[in-house]
Amino acid sequence: MTSHKLRKLILPLTVAVLAMAGLTFFLGGYSQTAVAQTDEQPSQSSAQRTLTVSGQGQVMVQPDMATVNLGVETEADTAVDALDQNNEQMQQVISTTLDADIAEADIQTQGLSLNPVYNQPTNGGSAELTGYRARNVVQITVRDLDNLGTLLDDIVSAGGNTIEGIQFQVSDRADQEANARAAAMENARQKATQLADLADADLGPIITINETGFSAPTPYSANLAAAESVAVPVQAGTQTINYSLNVTW
Repeated sequence: MTSHKLRKLILPLTVAVLAMAGLTFFLGGYSQTAVAQTDEQPSQSSAQRTLTVSGQGQVMVQPDMATVNLGVETEADTAVDALDQNNEQMQQVISTTLDADIAEADIQTQGLSLNPVYNQPTNGGSAELTGYRARNVVQITVRDLDNLGTLLDDIVSAGGNTIEGIQFQVSDRADQEANARAAAMENARQKATQLADLADADLGPIITINETGFSAPTPYSANLAAAESVAVPVQAGTQTINYSLNVTW
């Protein structure tokens, strides 16, 4: 009898002990897993910190050459007459240009067109053919700006009557762009150094450099037909070469 009671008492205790052991194993395994996951997370202090700043460089240059797009426009009753007149005047323009010590390689045809000209009645009737218009445009590179005004005046006298535009340039633009690029990089470095000092941090190595690019000069446009008999006043002025970039340290 006593033995039977003892077995009845031991059995619940055994189940309770096994249950506690299983719970301990479960909690212990869960705790180990949680710790392992925590160890895999990067600490905030070890994350890479970067600093990105923009830099601008500016160089003032004085143009020493120019490209001029100019031409001859003629109208006549027939297409043949319009083209013949245009050819004659353009030949005079080219001869005048060559006489001004412009190299033949610096004269290039940009466009030649021949189109009918119509008169559109105001009462809404049919358009009437009134003649033909011929147009020839050449680009001239002038490497001596002191003679540009006189050359334009001579071209008008020779028969040139349109100008598409004048664009002033510098012959050593690549060198000037390099100067602007260096100025932009130095500007970015000065900004980054100051910001790092203000943040009580050390400026590390450069990670990336992204170029924004250069700005282009604006061409000057005019109409040769309205030029005075004196030399055309042309001022090259100065050009600003702007360059910008973004640098990350």
